[in-house]
Amino acid sequence: MSIIDFHTHLDEAWLGNSLMNSEDFIAGLDKTGVDIACIFTMQGFYEDCPRHNDLLLKRADRYPDRLIPFVTVDPKQGAQAVKETERCLSNPRFRGMKFHSWIQSFAPSMVKETMIDILHCAAEHKVPVLFHDGTPPYATTFQIADLARQVPEADIVLGHVGLADYVYPAGQLLRDIPNLYACLCGPRCGDLQYLIQEAGSHKILFGSDFGIAEWLLLAERLDNVYAADLSPDDLHHVLYQNAARLLKLDQSPLSAADATSIVPKGDLT
Repeated sequence: MSIIDFHTHLDEAWLGNSLMNSEDFIAGLDKTGVDIACIFTMQGFYEDCPRHNDLLLKRADRYPDRLIPFVTVDPKQGAQAVKETERCLSNPRFRGMKFHSWIQSFAPSMVKETMIDILHCAAEHKVPVLFHDGTPPYATTFQIADLARQVPEADIVLGHVGLADYVYPAGQLLRDIPNLYACLCGPRCGDLQYLIQEAGSHKILFGSDFGIAEWLLLAERLDNVYAADLSPDDLHHVLYQNAARLLKLDQSPLSAADATSIVPKGDLT
């Protein structure tokens, strides 16, 4: 069965600690049978989003048939963030966006006008937007769900489907908001059973946070899915089909010839 990990990180370092390179990252995917990974920055949540978007694309371009980079911007920067969103999403290699409002220190209501402009841009480019959720005060599941209500044409993904504290209301929100989806990155197998019962398997995507820890984290997160004893159809939706639909893989499959780095020559070593 094909597997897409919708929630990973591929960066050189985080908080002064070195992370894995692209080759070790791919080796981890291979060990666990994951075919494709959506990759996010870590350092870009703290500084210089344009540079880290370009760095992320350069890493992804080493394996363009396996790695899908997601854009990160800082909505506190207003029009500049909207401009950076458009710059990156104009490149078809970027197929999504990632926000970590808890680390980036903004509540969606603080940057409402800019965030709505960004979400409209994402909707125009037909890419999903994943938000870290489950940690107050900036990233509760309710705050992210409210964005989905405000911009119904945008596909919004709860990055952790509420973690431990919000998983039950998350199921109800997924059921009631058509354009709200959830990435199972953290919750347990029993939570997955509940979420499918409440909202349907078509709303849940697999994710692991692989990249900030070694491949055993990815293996553990996959085990949680398998332990839920899903039907073959539900398992296929969670592990592959839902992510493939949001990423438009049927219309535009990944290819080893897709590398299209936007990094200016000589800018990076």
